[in-house]
Amino acid sequence: MTSDNAIAVLLVEDNPADIALLMELLQESDAECWKVTSVKRLSAALEQLNKTAFDVILLDLSLPDAQGLDTIAQVQAAVPYLPIVVLTGLQDKTIARQAVAQGAQDYLVKGQLSVELLLKTVSYAIERTQILRRLQESENCFRGVFNQTFQFMSLLSPDGVVLDINQVTREVSGFQDEAVINTFIWEAPYWQSSEQSKRWLETAVLRAAQGETIQSELQSCTSDQIPLWLDFSIKPLKNSKGDINLLIAEGRDISKLKRAEAEIRRSLEKEQELSQMKNKFISMISHEFRSPMAIISSAIDLLEDNELSEDEKIKFYQKMRSSIDQTLQLIDEVLLLGRATGRVELEHSPLDLEKYCSEIVETLQLTTGREHQIIYVCEGTSGQVGMDSFLLKQIIDNLLSNAIKYSPKSGMIRFTLSLQSNQAIFCIQDWGIGIPEQDQAKLFTAFKRAGNVYKIQGTGLGLAIVKQCVDLLHGKIEVESQEGCGTTFTVTLPLSLTEA
Repeated sequence: MTSDNAIAVLLVEDNPADIALLMELLQESDAECWKVTSVKRLSAALEQLNKTAFDVILLDLSLPDAQGLDTIAQVQAAVPYLPIVVLTGLQDKTIARQAVAQGAQDYLVKGQLSVELLLKTVSYAIERTQILRRLQESENCFRGVFNQTFQFMSLLSPDGVVLDINQVTREVSGFQDEAVINTFIWEAPYWQSSEQSKRWLETAVLRAAQGETIQSELQSCTSDQIPLWLDFSIKPLKNSKGDINLLIAEGRDISKLKRAEAEIRRSLEKEQELSQMKNKFISMISHEFRSPMAIISSAIDLLEDNELSEDEKIKFYQKMRSSIDQTLQLIDEVLLLGRATGRVELEHSPLDLEKYCSEIVETLQLTTGREHQIIYVCEGTSGQVGMDSFLLKQIIDNLLSNAIKYSPKSGMIRFTLSLQSNQAIFCIQDWGIGIPEQDQAKLFTAFKRAGNVYKIQGTGLGLAIVKQCVDLLHGKIEVESQEGCGTTFTVTLPLSLTEA
């Protein structure tokens, strides 16, 4: 209304008789309650609407410059919330009803006008428009909250059909409305990767429709098949009578939390595994040390017997020496395994592999391999390469020492180094006792020895050290063996070329 509480009316009518009739009816009601502006063309009406505020427009649909329903469309485009009352003749009721369906608030038949009807129609038109405008504002407010929230939200019918989804759901899931709207929520594409989620949703909808609020953690996925974990709930929405007319589904992305939980769980499992390995390692070490110590202790007790002959004393001294050597070897290998395991960064240095391997072979040939023939062959050239020489020496030393240890005297060991552009292949082959097939699965486990080694001295740590060093160098190790025929170990290590 205008500031003086008069109802501002824009009368758009080109028939002078109809104008006079309407003006007369308005004056009869209460002339001070009306402020009427009359125009005969739609163009003039639009001009008035652009510069003056009106409470209602009385609009004829047959004007010199506009005809039919297009007249309403043009007015609504100019002032969307202005109530329109259509003026129509006796023969135009059909189009008048169409006008109401298109957005007009009501219509008046010119030949059936009265003061009471005019007042009631105009008053109701203004009141309905104000109510619709408030509803629209409320809808816009709800829509803003619905779409701006950071959570996934869906509106469901009481039987679980998706009526609407918010913008966050569209953007994160990647699924468009046509794939989701008007489907049961458990049949929506988000849940197709999880049968458990689908079953939970179907049950949750039934319970929410009875008035419960249901919550759980569900697994879903996006249109790109990216997995998501959601803290998901379905709650009922009741009207003023207490009837449930909607269900609200909400989801909060907890994928990062679930990944963190999984990482903590893996860390705890790893810590538990390491603790078990530590206890097992200590137990095995204690056992391995106890055996040679028991031999030394027993030999000392016997040596204290003065009735032993010199030959017997020499025999026990030799046992003590062998046990001491075994203990020292065990200590060295335990320390070596710990040193390799504890390495975080590799220590690459320029290395001529052909020369380096040749030096290792020469040293072994002069020490432990005096009674064996080691044939060393190098295929290809690489120049200087970046390699951790400490780890490489442990690999070659242990594999060659094992080949010597488990081969008969005067036996042959073949060591082939194949140099390629991006990798080196170390192949060590013997024709010794071989490894039983049932022992090969745990070959690289600490303190595990093959069942056919009999009295050949060893700690069971050599191959565990080799495997640890190969892994640190990002390589791989393979074994082929047949009991009684020999064994071939093949180690493949990546190379990085360095400047000479």
